[in-house]
Amino acid sequence: MEQTTIKIKCPCCGAILAVKRQPGIENKNITCPVCKESSAFAAYRQVVDVAHEHTKYPDKEKTRHHSDEETDLGDRPNLVPGVLRVMSASVPAFRLKTGRNVIGRASSASSADFRIPTPESNRMSREHLVIEVKKVPGKGMVHYASLYKPRVNDTRINGERMEYGDCVVLHDGDTLRLPDAVLRFEIPDDGERKYDESEYTM
Repeated sequence: MEQTTIKIKCPCCGAILAVKRQPGIENKNITCPVCKESSAFAAYRQVVDVAHEHTKYPDKEKTRHHSDEETDLGDRPNLVPGVLRVMSASVPAFRLKTGRNVIGRASSASSADFRIPTPESNRMSREHLVIEVKKVPGKGMVHYASLYKPRVNDTRINGERMEYGDCVVLHDGDTLRLPDAVLRFEIPDDGERKYDESEYTM
């Protein structure tokens, strides 16, 4: 029986992949060769009318969210990880590192990399949000936000509520609203490195 090739879009980085339709593929996980994230086949969106047969990098990244609105990464790829700034609080900005960054509530029992003080509330989980920073060829540093665990209090990016399993590509100026804290994602000037090293926590 002849196998047909279908085009699917990675829910994390937006890369378009060509895969062979095989019996039972609907029940399998597929690892994206671009961002290396493994997702269920059902999480991938089938693409029609794609000109090229092989894996390609998309011109624009999309958030895997409730909206299909495309967001451009910009004309020039950023070459350094971004930073998170807590709005309306005297907390130093947190400079993300390549790899996995866990954001959560400040607590002696927390294993989060960036611990945000919330002295009068514990609505934010000790490990609440994950931002994965990966270097993608042709795109520079790409930042993927996802929830740490299935059950956390209301968390939104640019006003859209996140659900467990979402993988959202962050862009300069995005607002992350966690319980009891609002964060702003920023990409520093990677060319001249004008930002002050002492301003950030590590």
